[in-house]
Amino acid sequence: MKIAFIGVGGIAGNYRSSLRKLEYPIAAVCDIDLERAEQIAQEESATAYTDHKELLANEKPDVVFVCIPPGAHETQVVDAAEARAALFIAKPVALRMDTARRGLESIAKAGVINQVGYMARYSDMTEKARELIGERKLAMAIGRFICRMSPSHPWWGKFAVSGGQMHEQTTHVFDYLRYFLGEAEEVQAFGIRDVSDGIADFEECTVCNLRFAGGAVGSINSTCVSRGEDNFSTEFFGDNFYLKVIMGSSLRGSVDGQEIDFKGDESGFFRQVEQFMEAIGSNDQGLVRCDYEDGLKTLAVTLAANRSLETGKVENVTI
Repeated sequence: MKIAFIGVGGIAGNYRSSLRKLEYPIAAVCDIDLERAEQIAQEESATAYTDHKELLANEKPDVVFVCIPPGAHETQVVDAAEARAALFIAKPVALRMDTARRGLESIAKAGVINQVGYMARYSDMTEKARELIGERKLAMAIGRFICRMSPSHPWWGKFAVSGGQMHEQTTHVFDYLRYFLGEAEEVQAFGIRDVSDGIADFEECTVCNLRFAGGAVGSINSTCVSRGEDNFSTEFFGDNFYLKVIMGSSLRGSVDGQEIDFKGDESGFFRQVEQFMEAIGSNDQGLVRCDYEDGLKTLAVTLAANRSLETGKVENVTI
C-alpha cells in the first residue's frame, strides 16, 4: 500500500507517528516548503515534492493524507479523489463551502474510502459517554476550547488562512456536539478582538449559542489568549443526567444518582488512523466515524458562527 502526504507541517507529524506504530511506510510527501518536504522525506525514506499534482501523477498513491491549513485548500482533495486514492483529511475540510462541495462531489464520484480527522470521536471517553447516554434525550451541552497560541505561528493567527479560532480549533468542539446532539440549525456568536497583541487578526474570545434540530440547545466558548485547565471539554445535560468529558483525560458526572468517574487510555489520535487503515483494508466505509460529508456539515456550523460574528444576528446553518 503506497501512502503519500500533502502537507507535512503540524498535525502531519501525529499521523506519521501513528502510521509508524502501525508499520505502514510513507512513500512520498509534498509541501510548499521544499526544505521541510526534503527533511520529512529523509526521515521517512520517501520522495519529496512541492507540487501535489506531480506527486499524484508520478507516485500513484493508494492513500493520501491531506494536512494543510484551511485557506490552502484548493483542488488537493479533488485531485486525490480523481486519482482513486483513499483520503484522510485534517480538519476543517476547507475555508469555503464551495471548495468543500467540490471535494464531496469528487469523493462521491470516485467512491473512495474517506475520513476527516476529528479524533475526539474515537476516544475512550467518547465511547463511554455514548454507552452511558444510550437512548436518553440530551437537552443541553456546553463546550469550550481554551489555549494561548504563540504569536510566532506562521499562519494560525491570520483569518484569511485559518478562518479564526472557532473555524480551525474549536471546530473539534462543534463537531463533538454534533456527534451527540445531531444537526445544529441556528447559531449566534459574539466575540472580542485586540485582547492580546500580535496573536490574531480576528476575535480572540468568542461565545456561540446553538439550537439543534432535535430541540436541544448548546453553548461553546473559545479563547486563544489564556491558558487554563481542561482546555478541550464538553458537558452534557439531560433528565437526571450530567456528564463532563475532558478530552484526553477523563469523564465524570452523575447518571440517575450514580456517580461516574472514568479515565480512558486512548485519546483518539491513534485510533482514528488505525480505523482508517482498517477501513481501507476491508473496504468498509462503515468503520469511519467522520467521513467527508460529515466534516462538511461541521464546516457549515463554524461558517455560520463566523457569519454571526459579523452580523450579530442569529444565522441559519446552510450546506
